[in-house]
Amino acid sequence: MDKAVETASYGLCLFSLEVVLDFLKREKVRSKKLLDVFEKNHDRYLSSLKEGVWFPIPEINSVGYVIKLEGYDQPFCEKWEQRFECGKFNIQVKNGLWIADIGHFLEFDKNELVGNEASYQTLDGITIYSGHKYDVLPGKYLVTVNGFVRKEPLAYPGVNYGFSFSLAKAEGFAGYNDPRENEIYAFNIANM
Repeated sequence: MDKAVETASYGLCLFSLEVVLDFLKREKVRSKKLLDVFEKNHDRYLSSLKEGVWFPIPEINSVGYVIKLEGYDQPFCEKWEQRFECGKFNIQVKNGLWIADIGHFLEFDKNELVGNEASYQTLDGITIYSGHKYDVLPGKYLVTVNGFVRKEPLAYPGVNYGFSFSLAKAEGFAGYNDPRENEIYAFNIANM
């Protein structure tokens, strides 16, 4: 079965919990509102990208997305059409890699990120997944992201959009790409 992540916060992100915690400690960040921290201090935001602390996928529709990590999940099948590919984005991994709703950075709580899934229950008793953890080996990687659309859309609650991610091992990071540069990167697969 495909893994899906629902975002209520108009974005997804990739991160390793230990890398984020190390960065926050070193930068002496006490606020739990990490998106505000990065928005108010652009240099800190750029530093987080350079070091591969996280990879945000901003400004996408708040819907469900099938997520796949190359080498860990089956690739998208012929029922899906690839719409874009972009990269290379820095990511550093220690003790696994999360692909999650960017909303986890609105009010960061490491206790929500225990085990291999982050989820919550709706009032109707439906489980909504806000993140999945992959057991990626520690190291530095360059991430490539591909956007997919289902050729024949499913009725709600079916998921009609998806992202696949591939990781290429890197010795170090020579530079960085800022995924918020709208004139270069467009991730909103639901509007393509």
